[in-house]
Amino acid sequence: MKHAAIIEVLLQHAFYTDLRCPDLSIEPSDATARLLRDHRCLWRTSSQGARVLSPLDPTGRPFLPLPGDAALLFYLAVRGGDFAAVTDLASFRGRSAPVFTDAGAGTDGELRLAPADPARPRLPPGVLAAVEIRPGGAPRPARFLVSFPARQARWAYYCVTDLAPAAGELAVVDASPAGAAGALRFSAVTLEPTDPVAAQIERRYPGMRCACFVSDQPVAARAEPRRSLELRLGPDRVAGPLPNPSLQSAAKEDLLFQIIMYRAQPFQTP
Repeated sequence: MKHAAIIEVLLQHAFYTDLRCPDLSIEPSDATARLLRDHRCLWRTSSQGARVLSPLDPTGRPFLPLPGDAALLFYLAVRGGDFAAVTDLASFRGRSAPVFTDAGAGTDGELRLAPADPARPRLPPGVLAAVEIRPGGAPRPARFLVSFPARQARWAYYCVTDLAPAAGELAVVDASPAGAAGALRFSAVTLEPTDPVAAQIERRYPGMRCACFVSDQPVAARAEPRRSLELRLGPDRVAGPLPNPSLQSAAKEDLLFQIIMYRAQPFQTP
């Protein structure tokens, strides 16, 4: 018997270049799985999310259509990767049972988090959020999108150097073409005596100087490196492209850092 997709739930994440979300799995609740089985529907997952397939009758219509008022419930679970490190979860705060619903969804089918409701039942252990949809009146296939924003934090580059403060001006520069969207600006900051990264550098590299450059604005995390960031000495590029700060390198909650090195004088050998 021929089958066709009647419902698609797509998962997207702004961190990944292809926008797919490999860190999450999606599965139907027990009641939804039972309803799908009763209507001979198949549940299939993919790298983009999941689909509900219905058997078709000879006219090409669903063999056993789902009830028009059916409410389908699915569960999202973290299955690996760095989901918490790369995701802006601010909208989840204060929600004991976050649920994405199609109530108020836009024309693109993107689901919204329902308002916090203390009366809503808690989610099963290990479940990040639920997805609740009512596809009855939607066109076929009914497409729904659950989208996650990337975590944002300011970026800091700690440059370890043998340059004396008066020997030239170091700077971190975004060499993107003029007018490029999303170009970053970095400012030199004065290191505080209590800065733990600077203290670590001082212990590890005695006799060296440390300069620090921090992005003026928060930067959205992304898997693809920014290939336009350079370390410059005056007008000259001396290192680059600079790597993205590690997602596990948080010096503060809203600050990621990367240590880089620039030596004007080569190592001396005996």
